[in-house]
Amino acid sequence: MQKLKKQLPFWAIVIAVMALAIGVSVATTVVLIHRDTVAENKQTIQRRILRVARSTAKMPAVKRVIRASNAGADTNLQTVIKPLVSRDDVDFIVVMNHQLIRLSHPRAKSVGHHFSSVKDPAPALRGQIHYSQKPGVLGPEYRVFLPVYDRGRVIGVVCVGLTQQNLDQQLQHKTRPILLGGLLGFLIGCILAILLGMYLRYLLLGMEPSEISERIARQKLIDDSLPEGIVAINRNGSIISANQTAQHLFGQPLSLNDPLPATLRALLFAPATRQTSGSEVAFQDKRLLVTTNDLRVRGRVIGQVSLIRDMSAITGLIDKLAGTEHYISSLRAQTHEFMNQLQVINGLLELAEYPRALQFMQEITNSYHQDVGAVTDKIKWPAMVGLILGKRKEAKEQGLSLTIDAQSAVTQVTFENRVEVLALRIVSNLLDNAIAAITAPKPTDQVTLRLALTATGTLTIVVTDTGSGISPAVRTQMFTQGFSTKGPQRGYGMSLIMAAVTTLKGTLAITANSPQGTVVTIQVETGAPK
Repeated sequence: MQKLKKQLPFWAIVIAVMALAIGVSVATTVVLIHRDTVAENKQTIQRRILRVARSTAKMPAVKRVIRASNAGADTNLQTVIKPLVSRDDVDFIVVMNHQLIRLSHPRAKSVGHHFSSVKDPAPALRGQIHYSQKPGVLGPEYRVFLPVYDRGRVIGVVCVGLTQQNLDQQLQHKTRPILLGGLLGFLIGCILAILLGMYLRYLLLGMEPSEISERIARQKLIDDSLPEGIVAINRNGSIISANQTAQHLFGQPLSLNDPLPATLRALLFAPATRQTSGSEVAFQDKRLLVTTNDLRVRGRVIGQVSLIRDMSAITGLIDKLAGTEHYISSLRAQTHEFMNQLQVINGLLELAEYPRALQFMQEITNSYHQDVGAVTDKIKWPAMVGLILGKRKEAKEQGLSLTIDAQSAVTQVTFENRVEVLALRIVSNLLDNAIAAITAPKPTDQVTLRLALTATGTLTIVVTDTGSGISPAVRTQMFTQGFSTKGPQRGYGMSLIMAAVTTLKGTLAITANSPQGTVVTIQVETGAPK
C-alpha cells in the first residue's frame, strides 16, 4: 500500500479525493432532499384526504343514508361515493354508520359488513380526527377517519385514503428527478475533477508537491537568514514572499497571498526606490534603505521585489551625537547667562546697591519659579516636566502663555516605559494642537494644562485653549489618520492620541471652552499607584 501511495501521482490523488468528496456531498444532498420530499408528500396527502373526508361528511345525501342505516334500513352509498373517488383522486372513500357497518366501499361485496379494524375508527366515533397506516382490505393503506355530525351528534364515520402502492408511485414520481439530478451532478463533478487534476499537473510543471515544498522550505531558510528584509508582490499587489526580517521591521505579519497594505506598498514600491543605490525612507521610528526591482519570468514581468536595509542604528547614533551637541550648546548658553547674572549681582554689591542687588536676585528667583518652579512644584515627573518646559518655550515664541492648572498634582512615581512614552505622546500632541489652534494670539489668549494622578493610577489630562474651536464637521473626521485642516503631510496627531488612549484603556472627551476654544479631557490607566 505504501509503495502504491508513493507511485500514485499528485494529480491522480486530487481526482480521487475530489470524486469521493463530490460523491459524498451529492449523496448527502440527495438523502436530505429525499427525506424532505417524503415528509412534504406525506403532509400533502394528509391535507388532501382530510379535505375529501370533510367534504364527504358534509354532504346531505351521506348524512341521510347514515341516519336511515342507523334506523335499521338496508341502504348504501355506492352510487354517491363512486364518482367522488374518481373526482378527488383517492383510492377509496368508505362511509360507516354508528355501528361501523360499511355503507360504501371500492369492493361492493364489503358493503354491509363491519369495518375490519374497530380500533382505527373508534376515535372518530368520539369526535376525533384519526390518521392510520395499516393493512386493509385493499392492502397497506394510509387513511384518515373523520366523524360525521348531524345536529351536533356523531352519527357515523368517513374513511378516506390511498393504498401504499399508489403512495409509492407518487413518491417515486417526485424523487426520480432528484436521483437523476444527483447522478448527473456526480458525473459532472468527476469530469471537473479530472480537468482540475490535469490543470494542476500543468501548473506544477510536472513536479510533485514534495519536491515543491522542499524547494520552498530551502529558499525560505535562506531568505530568513538574511539581515535584510525581502518583500515581493505580484502584479495584483498580493504578497508572494516576505522573510522574517521584513516582518520584524514592519511589526506585522506579512502572510502569503494577502494584499500588501497600501501604506507599505507606497513606501516600498515608489518610483524613487527603483534607483540603483536605493532610496532612504522613514517608517515609524525607523530609517530604511529600500531598493526595488522587477521580477521577470521568461521576459515577462510578474511582480516586484524590494530589498530593505534597516539604517536605524546608524541614524540613531548620528541623531544621538547631534542631540548631545545641542545639549552642550544649551548648557553653554545657560552658563553664559548665569555668569552674566552673577556679574550683575557682583557689580551691584561692589557699588553697595544692596537693595537693588536683592531686588535683582528676587527677580531671578521669581523668573525661575514662573518658568520652572511652577511646573516642578506640582509635577514630580522629570520627563513630563522637560516636555512641558519645552512646549512652554514654543508657546512663548508664538506670543502665548502656557500655564499649569493649580489643581495639577502628580507626585514622584515610576511608570512603565511603555506607559510613560504613550502619556508623553498624548500631552505633546494635545499641546501642539492647542498652540496651533490660536492663530492670531491676543494678550488674553492662553493654553492651560492640568495633570492629576489618583491613588489608583488613573491619570487625568485636561488641555484648554482659547482658539477658534472645533466645528462639528471637523469633529467627525479629526481622528482619521491623514485628515487635517492645516494642509498636506499633516493629520497624525489626533490619530496618535486616540491610539494611545485606546492602548491605555482610557477615555477621551472634547467640549467647547467658554467663551471660545476647546477643552480636551483624557483619562487613562497607568497602573502606577500614587
